[in-house]
Amino acid sequence: MSERLRFGLFDWIEASRHSPGEVYRHKLELAAAADAAGFHAYLIAEHQGTPLSIDGSPSVMLSAIFQRTRRLRAGALTFCLPWYNPYRLYNEICMLDQMSGGRLELGVGRGVSPIESRIFGLQSIEESREKYRDALDWFFRFSKNDVVRYRGEEVELYNKPVQNPWPPLWFPSSNRESIEFTARHGYHTAFLGKLADCKPHFDRYRELWARHRDDPERHNAHVAEPFLAKTQHMVIADTDAEAERLGLEAYATWAGHIHHLTRRHGRPDVHKTEPFAADSTQPLIVGSPRTVLEKVREMLRITSANYLLCVFSFGDLAPEHAMRSLELFSTEVQPRLNG
Repeated sequence: MSERLRFGLFDWIEASRHSPGEVYRHKLELAAAADAAGFHAYLIAEHQGTPLSIDGSPSVMLSAIFQRTRRLRAGALTFCLPWYNPYRLYNEICMLDQMSGGRLELGVGRGVSPIESRIFGLQSIEESREKYRDALDWFFRFSKNDVVRYRGEEVELYNKPVQNPWPPLWFPSSNRESIEFTARHGYHTAFLGKLADCKPHFDRYRELWARHRDDPERHNAHVAEPFLAKTQHMVIADTDAEAERLGLEAYATWAGHIHHLTRRHGRPDVHKTEPFAADSTQPLIVGSPRTVLEKVREMLRITSANYLLCVFSFGDLAPEHAMRSLELFSTEVQPRLNG
C-alpha cells in the first residue's frame, strides 16, 4: 500500500449566525479555493435535525460544488443509506458522477445517530443496519445491470456511473467490527476517535487489506491505494495568539453542535471535546504556519494516516478566517509536509 500523503477537506456544514444561504455560498467559495489550491477532495457530512449540519441533502450541495470546480473531487462522508429509497439513491449517484465527469467520492454508512434515524421511522440499530445493507446491495445490482426486478417491478436503467463499476467507496470506521469489513473490501476510511487509538486501528486495516487484496468480489477492488484518513480541525493565522483565539471560539460552538442532540434528549455525551486534550475525539490544532506544520507532523506520526482531511470551516468561524487558513495551509504548510 502506498503511503503517499494526500490532502482533502471535510465539512459538517453547520448552522451559524449567518443565514443558510450565506453558509452555502461560503462553502462553495471554499470548494473553489480548494480546487485552485490542488486539494484532492471536499467531503461533506449528512445529518438531520441538528445544528451540526444543515446539509440535509448532500446531492444538492455536491451538484453545486461540481459546477464551480474543475479538478476537485467531492462526495458525502457519508450518504446515510437507510434514509434513502435505493432506486432514487442510485439515480442521484449516477447523475452526480455523470455531471462531474467522474469526480464523485461515495461514502456509505447507516448513520451514527439513532436519534436522527427515528426521523425516518427507524426504531433500532438492527433495523437501520438491515436497511443499509439492502440499499447497498441494490446499488451494486443496479450498477451491474440494465434491467432489474425491483420491488416486484421490472425497472429499466438508463444511467450508469462514469467511474467503473462505481465511484470510490468510503466507510468511516472506529471499532474492530467495522474495520474488518472496511479493510476486507478495501474501502477508503476515516477514523473518528482519540489519536492514540488511530495507529492500531490503521495497522489492523493494513494487515487485513494485504491479506484480502486479491479476494474476488471486493467492493472497492477498482481502487488500488486506499486512503486511511484523519479529520483535523485547524485554524492558521499570522500569529499563534490570533489563531488560538479564533480556534477556541469556533471549537466551542462546534462542540455544542456535536453534543446538541444527546444533551437535548438527556443522554450522556458520546464524544470528548476538550480542544487540546490528547484523548479528545477531535483535537484542535491552531497557530502560525510554522507552529501548525510542527503540530500536523506530530499528529501524522502518531496516527500513521496517509490522508489528511482538513477542517478549516467549523463552528461559527468567520468565512474570511476559514479562507485564510486554507490559503496559509496550501502555500506554507502543505509543501513542507510533502517535502
